Amino acid sequence: MATKSTLTKTLDDLAIATDLLLSTKNGVRTYAVALTETATPEVRKVLKKQLDETIELHGKIAQYMIDNEMYHAYDVEEQVNHDLKKADKALDLAKG
Repeated sequence: MATKSTLTKTLDDLAIATDLLLSTKNGVRTYAVALTETATPEVRKVLKKQLDETIELHGKIAQYMIDNEMYHAYDVEEQVNHDLKKADKALDLAKG
């Protein structure tokens, strides 16, 4: 049985990684939309560079989460089971 501090650390690492993953995904969308709205080649070049870097960062974060069994991108059933375990841990922490 994991201790409360172990559960807290696991949830913290998972929460941070998940937040980064979602933030980079949002960044990709935002840069892609901005690219379609810009009229100057210079701004377009900068936005394209930022988009490429954000896509690369998203891939690194996703791979980190897959390697550390935080994200089961290729197995929906495993991901659902993982999410249910996280929900149970969160409920246990809330109980104190």
